[in-house]
Amino acid sequence: IVPQTKFFHNYDVDTACTPEGLLSIPVDEGDEACPIHLVEVMKRCLEEVYVEAHEGEVPHWKQAETSVVGTPPGAGADDAPGGRTTFQRKILPLDALGLALDRHGDARGRNAAGGRRADLVVCASLIDKVPNLAGLARTAEIFAADCLVVPDLAVKKLDNFKSISVGAGDWVDIKEVREKDLLGWLRKKRAEGYCVVGIEQTSSSTCITETVFGGKTVLLLGREKEGIPVEYLQEVDRCVEIPQMGIIRSLNVHVSGAITMWEYTKQTMVKK
Repeated sequence: IVPQTKFFHNYDVDTACTPEGLLSIPVDEGDEACPIHLVEVMKRCLEEVYVEAHEGEVPHWKQAETSVVGTPPGAGADDAPGGRTTFQRKILPLDALGLALDRHGDARGRNAAGGRRADLVVCASLIDKVPNLAGLARTAEIFAADCLVVPDLAVKKLDNFKSISVGAGDWVDIKEVREKDLLGWLRKKRAEGYCVVGIEQTSSSTCITETVFGGKTVLLLGREKEGIPVEYLQEVDRCVEIPQMGIIRSLNVHVSGAITMWEYTKQTMVKK
């Protein structure tokens, strides 16, 4: 914090606006004046403070520290709609500086945007292609899924995952369940009252347009080419398939997952 304190202590607005101050502005490579923009300097200072406070572990989205606090009378805090807890921002000018706020309210079943999370768990433990996992993370965050299950949490650190998911990995809850542990995990979720729905073309599959979603649901996605192996189909309560009018045998697994997530969300919205 010492460099930032020194900067603001030495910065003199009155002097900077005088002819002498204007003439002292450095010149760039094109021989043009290149004044230091105060807002940009403040932004860099805040980023440095954040790095120092978090020991260099800065996420893709620069986030502000937030905490649940009691708002004293007359503090002027905003009243959050829908019974949401009011949060006090420890650093106030972050929105103007373009820094994202840290997510809050997870413990109360709310997503990063403050909306109610769906009772939907998207299981992608059988998927190994990063673009598909990233696309599912983005879709799961958009439709406020409770969480996304992946085979390896290390995928969140990959640059192409961050790029394709557009930072969704910072906002949606992502958990790890390796394929070797998937059967036991599915049985546990069923014991917890979840309905396991597989996206697969089987002899007993129902069309997604005729499927009624609702309640606690685990959406099981198959492998990119083989689909859902038979040993996992035995733990599925029902299978749904998406109608197709072309000659291609199947949709991309991310696309199938996105369509089904939207169908679940649409039916949930209608019921509300």
